[in-house]
Amino acid sequence: MNITEAPSTTSEISDIASQQSPQAPSAAISAVIAATIKPIEQVYFLLENLEAEREKWEITELAASHKRLYEMLTKCYAFYLRMKTDTSSEVREQSRKGLNAFIAARSYTFKASTHDMNRVVKAVFGGVDRRRVSAYSTALRAALVGVQPDAKNKPTRVPESQLSTWLEDQGGVEEVRLGSKNKGMTPKARAEKVETVVRTKKLMSFAVDEAVMQLDTNDNDKPMVLIATYRPTGEFDVHVVVKNDSAVNAAYAAYYTDNKKELEEAEQTAAIQSKEDQKQAAIELAAAQA
Repeated sequence: MNITEAPSTTSEISDIASQQSPQAPSAAISAVIAATIKPIEQVYFLLENLEAEREKWEITELAASHKRLYEMLTKCYAFYLRMKTDTSSEVREQSRKGLNAFIAARSYTFKASTHDMNRVVKAVFGGVDRRRVSAYSTALRAALVGVQPDAKNKPTRVPESQLSTWLEDQGGVEEVRLGSKNKGMTPKARAEKVETVVRTKKLMSFAVDEAVMQLDTNDNDKPMVLIATYRPTGEFDVHVVVKNDSAVNAAYAAYYTDNKKELEEAEQTAAIQSKEDQKQAAIELAAAQA
């Protein structure tokens, strides 16, 4: 075989290697190794370059895009606040009529119950995807009650000048949208918050038919999810028992979402009662030490 041509089989490589000094691999073997490694290196360097481009994009273009978006959202937010809170009734009226005229000219339609923030955002971002308009509107509405409650326990809105910073601190529009319904709480956090309340609340008890519901000692005192259907007879048909922790936590989280107002009121009442109890205990302790 002409050694100026790269060998193609393992036996050919072995034949050449047996004829060469162990200190210096032949040009043919080096060619085989190089031919094998080069494609891998090319792929590696390609990915490395793409990684560098992504980092540059995140630092410059994406960051600039987010900044510009937040500037536009701030202007929408400012328009809404002017329309709703300007000290001049004339300014508020002009803003409202101007918005209505623009919406009519663009043939946008809304339900009577649509929040005015949604109408403002739709007027500005009407040509983009409907879900994005909804996300922007939800984020700005969250900003209206986005700051910690004041001395009267009333939520206060994010100042117009701080909206961009607030959105960044929250992780962006999407994070605000996802968290707005449950004050930024994850499903796990909602489950943990309500677990004790649920487990101390017993609606009813019934005996298990061991012939159809397979449970054992290991299941004692463990929460489970029963999937049941309510019948006109006033009875429940239990279909399955789900012991999976994820299903249980999802049920807890859903309960929190559906009963959030009542749970928060109960929590506030408990906090007030706790303070009263602490105050009374301090009074009794002082009296005992007098």
